[in-house]
Amino acid sequence: MLTMPAIAKALSKWREWPQCANPDCTAKSFVQTVSKRLTRIRLGEEWFCSPDCFESGARKKIVELRATQKQEKSPNARMPLGLLLVSRGILTHDQLKTALDQHRATGVNVGDIVQELGFATQQHVTAAVAAQWACSVFSLRDRALPAEIGIPQCLLEDYEMLPVHYSPIGKRLMVGFVTRVQHHMLYTIEQMTSCNATPCFIAATEYRKHMQSLALRENKNELRFDRNNSVSEIAELIRNYVCQSGCEEARFGMCRNHLWVRILGRHEMDLLFHLQNH
Repeated sequence: MLTMPAIAKALSKWREWPQCANPDCTAKSFVQTVSKRLTRIRLGEEWFCSPDCFESGARKKIVELRATQKQEKSPNARMPLGLLLVSRGILTHDQLKTALDQHRATGVNVGDIVQELGFATQQHVTAAVAAQWACSVFSLRDRALPAEIGIPQCLLEDYEMLPVHYSPIGKRLMVGFVTRVQHHMLYTIEQMTSCNATPCFIAATEYRKHMQSLALRENKNELRFDRNNSVSEIAELIRNYVCQSGCEEARFGMCRNHLWVRILGRHEMDLLFHLQNH
């Protein structure tokens, strides 16, 4: 039950509070509305006055994100990796032909083939791929990954990427990729972390080394739901975790077949839901 001082305090801030984003919000009376607004939950640019209203907003947001669910577009025309290695004097034309024949027969990436055949080093291939995308090469060596920024491990695997450097000045985050820049994922990372994400390239062996290290750690703040739940089931699950964590804000992002939900409150938590393509 609200006390008079609490009501007076809420009334003093009344004009500063936006309306609940749920058009079907049932909080009609002043006391009901003030009571709910004391436990408001933010979702993107909107806020909701109660778990019920939040769940309704979550369902709507999931439907909107599913409507945009699609694979990334093919990259724009870029010089093929093999020709770029030839132009740099790393491969001969005969070596390129051998690598392309093996690529057509096996489907293995040309960069991996030329390394297996001993035609080029990993450093040559990484530098060439970075040049394809007009990006820099970032060497991890013995550096630790930035602890300030967390990205779910399954997304790091899906996109062959790692957060490699973070600067609090301007909240700049460098994301290292192995084979190609995933621009849609960079945008999602920015939305979920409030960072300015910049792409770079890292060597495949450095990527695998750090992923193996991450696999050995137990992350209790990351939960995956691989069953194909309905939109209503997903919204209800999110609502439950929001209530349990004392959530103040939730952020939603779409990453290929995964819905990424970040819950911000007393404890930060990432929820990953597998969604089938339409």
